[in-house]
Amino acid sequence: MSNDILVVVEYKDGGVRKVSLELLSRAKEMISESSSTLYAGVIGHDVKGIVETVRPFADKVISVDGAVLKDYRWDTYVSVAEQLVRKYNPSMIFGGSTVTGKDLFPRLAARLKTTIISDAVGIEWNHGGPRIKKPLYGGKIVSWLTCKEGVVPVVTFRPNSFAIMNRSLKGEVIEESPDIVPDSRFSTLSIDKGGAQKVDLQEADFIICGGRGMKGPENFRILEEIADIMEGRVAASRAVVDSKWRGYDDQVGKSGKTVSPKLYIGCGVSGALHHTMGMDTSKVIVAVNTDPNAPIFSYADYGIVGDLFDILPVLKDELTRTKKEI
Repeated sequence: MSNDILVVVEYKDGGVRKVSLELLSRAKEMISESSSTLYAGVIGHDVKGIVETVRPFADKVISVDGAVLKDYRWDTYVSVAEQLVRKYNPSMIFGGSTVTGKDLFPRLAARLKTTIISDAVGIEWNHGGPRIKKPLYGGKIVSWLTCKEGVVPVVTFRPNSFAIMNRSLKGEVIEESPDIVPDSRFSTLSIDKGGAQKVDLQEADFIICGGRGMKGPENFRILEEIADIMEGRVAASRAVVDSKWRGYDDQVGKSGKTVSPKLYIGCGVSGALHHTMGMDTSKVIVAVNTDPNAPIFSYADYGIVGDLFDILPVLKDELTRTKKEI
């Protein structure tokens, strides 16, 4: 059986999402010493720019371009992805553990009658086969998973799990026109994308998250100012979103988004399990809380016991001064 890998490319607002370039980089690194092929699957409408962006990262770029694919729908995209997998027969399918990925890939695995490993953070070869790293129980347990011989797994990875490598492969472009029959039982009436954010939450290198300790929506302004300095994003705990202080798009946790930034700062966040399950793989975690027994401190690399309203203005001033000196 070949070690060919298919990465289903995700893009947003005309640009390839960083997680897709990360997966292409890691997949190529895995098969670089073999004769296996790395496929990049691009599905959508008017995707020539996306195809050109991923060509340096893949051996072959499979382009499926059609007006019916202009907007993401699980029925059309899953149908196309299934047909590509059956035609090219990869040994593994990679995708991002994003909002779209969590909708698309379980359905794809069901269509293929294969296994899915979701929210993984690492992968390596073990005696010729893959070992997939997946955190459990809010990062308290790290599991390594393998598949039985002959199983073609669908694996989704958290953004920021891998580095993007410089590539110059000039991948061959293959244009495919599979049968696309939208499910007639439903139709898209409208799409509301909401306000545009400077940085996607799941791909941000810096995240500063506010919890109930922020005491009100008006106090998130200083978090926004710090995030702007660091070119990052503001996030929120579920309690904050439930209180309607912030929108759901900002929520980190089991029922929100899973993030792995280089630096995560939790401000007034208690560290309940349903929240830490969404940020436990952050590279560096800093916690600010008045309660020295808050669970968040057991996850933090650095902890500050104190009033965030005293600490955050000092942090903002120090970041501003440091950035001017760089």
